[in-house]
Amino acid sequence: MGRAFLLLVLLAACAPLPEGPGLPYPGGFVRGSVVEGRFQAILPGAPLLVDADAEALYAAYPYQLLEVRAGKVQSLPLPGVPRFLRARPGLAVGLEGGVLTPRGLLPYPAQDALETPEGLYWVDAEGLHLEGRLLLSGSFRQVVAWEGEVVALGTEAHFFPSGRRLALPAPALKAQAARCGVAFLAEGGLAHLLTPTGLAPLGPAEDLAAWEDTLYLSPGERTLRCGEAPWS
Repeated sequence: MGRAFLLLVLLAACAPLPEGPGLPYPGGFVRGSVVEGRFQAILPGAPLLVDADAEALYAAYPYQLLEVRAGKVQSLPLPGVPRFLRARPGLAVGLEGGVLTPRGLLPYPAQDALETPEGLYWVDAEGLHLEGRLLLSGSFRQVVAWEGEVVALGTEAHFFPSGRRLALPAPALKAQAARCGVAFLAEGGLAHLLTPTGLAPLGPAEDLAAWEDTLYLSPGERTLRCGEAPWS
């Protein structure tokens, strides 16, 4: 028993300590190379980007994507440096030459993208596209799936296919779908929660993520339940 206890102490001493501010993902935070929350793992280093779906966490590095699933870490090669990462509804990694999905590298110059059963929805300065077809004109930076709709965000939020539109207080820099709405980070460092009927400020933030009815905000590794959101 004494030897077993000593071995556990040595293993704990060898594990990297959490470092730096937490990087939020849907279900927790990544602090340096340490994943905490809904998934738990030790990564080889701090990732550039992180996202998660119901079953796996994805951490993106230059030329490498790590998948954490059922306690195991798998390395997947990337043909470049990732520009964005989406795990939901399907996996989509933005690269200089297009968007990498499980179907292969698709040659679209996306600012952000969603891989769905209907195809790849993606946004750029011209509008919202579905594969090679332009659906909505406008300049967008983010796109998320929420409540059966695709929401494109720029200086405005456009809901497709319903056609609903809502002006935003500042251009959206990052967005994720929660059960209660679309959480987004705007220029100027303020987070907001968006629904088709309104907009609520969530406070200062530098990064955010959402999973089911919980929002994850940094710095400070703060969590906010949907029922606690200050509705306007």
